[in-house]
Amino acid sequence: MENLRLPTSIAWWGIGGLTWSTLGRSIEANVLLSTPPKVLVLHLGGNDLCTDPCTKVRNNIKREIKYFRTAFADTAIIWVDIIDRINWRSSLPREIITAKRRRVNRYGRVCDKWASRSTSITVDIDANTPGFFLPDGVHLSPVGLEFYLDTLRDASMHFL
Repeated sequence: MENLRLPTSIAWWGIGGLTWSTLGRSIEANVLLSTPPKVLVLHLGGNDLCTDPCTKVRNNIKREIKYFRTAFADTAIIWVDIIDRINWRSSLPREIITAKRRRVNRYGRVCDKWASRSTSITVDIDANTPGFFLPDGVHLSPVGLEFYLDTLRDASMHFL
């Protein structure tokens, strides 16, 4: 689905293992010599849930979204809720990760509303549908990815 079938080009800046504490440097490196993005999609945090306390994750989200509002004042921000996984790669019980994920998603949606041009999306993918995931239980399968990209496309169209 090249450029999500949208009338613009898309730069994918995804980095495996990315966390909220390393996001700012990653974005800065990509836009240093180019124009600011029209739309910035924030889809991360699952890795943070496995390693950091909820308070730290929330503080990192707040700091980064405030930074994006200042650095990219005309950029629309799309918050994507952290998707459930079959395998969280954490020693924490699934119930703890689920509760953290819900709290962080709720907080992220609140922070996202600070922006005048923003929206939040929830992708209807959960661990109860294993066909959405690759065998590792973390990454999306081609079917899950297509479902995710369709949801992202619909949300992005409002800002282009």
